[in-house]
Amino acid sequence: METKICLDCGEEKDITLFHWSDRQKGIKKSYCNKCSVERVREYVENDPVAHRIYMQKHYRENPHLYPGNHYSKSTPAECGIYKITCLITGDTYIGCSSNLKNRMYKHRRNVGRSIQKDLKKLINLYTWDAFKWEVLETCDPSVKFERETHYIQIYKPTLNRWKNLTK
Repeated sequence: METKICLDCGEEKDITLFHWSDRQKGIKKSYCNKCSVERVREYVENDPVAHRIYMQKHYRENPHLYPGNHYSKSTPAECGIYKITCLITGDTYIGCSSNLKNRMYKHRRNVGRSIQKDLKKLINLYTWDAFKWEVLETCDPSVKFERETHYIQIYKPTLNRWKNLTK
C-alpha cells in the first residue's frame, strides 16, 4: 500500500486519499482530500470576490462543461427535433426545442415541469447512462412542431404523452 504525508496535517495517509494534480503524469496533490477542502473553504471565506471572479472565468472558458448555464448562451441556440432512446428497454421519446443544448441539459438534470412522466420515471430508474440522445433534424422554429409530428408518425415513440399523434 502506497502512502504519502499531507503537508497540512502532517499525517501519513493512503495515496488514494489525495486528489490528482496531474492525472496523465500520475502526480497527486500535496494535501489530502480533507485538507484540500478546508483550504478551499478558507480561501472562499477570506476572499469571496476573488473566488467569484475565478469561477466566472472558469465558466466562460469551459462552456462545454456546463451546457445549460447562462455562460454558454453566447453560442447561438439551435432549433430542432431530437430523439431519446432507452438502450435497455428500447423505448423512445421524440421532442422538439428551440434550444437543443438547453433541452438536453434539462432532460439530463431531470428538471422542469416534466410533462413526459414516463421518460422521467425511466431516467430515474436506469440513470442517464442507459439513454442515447440524438438530433434528428435542425429546423426553423416556425416549423418545429410540424417536423416533430412528422417524426412521431415515422418512429411511433412509446414514451410520448400525446399518443394520438402516432395514429
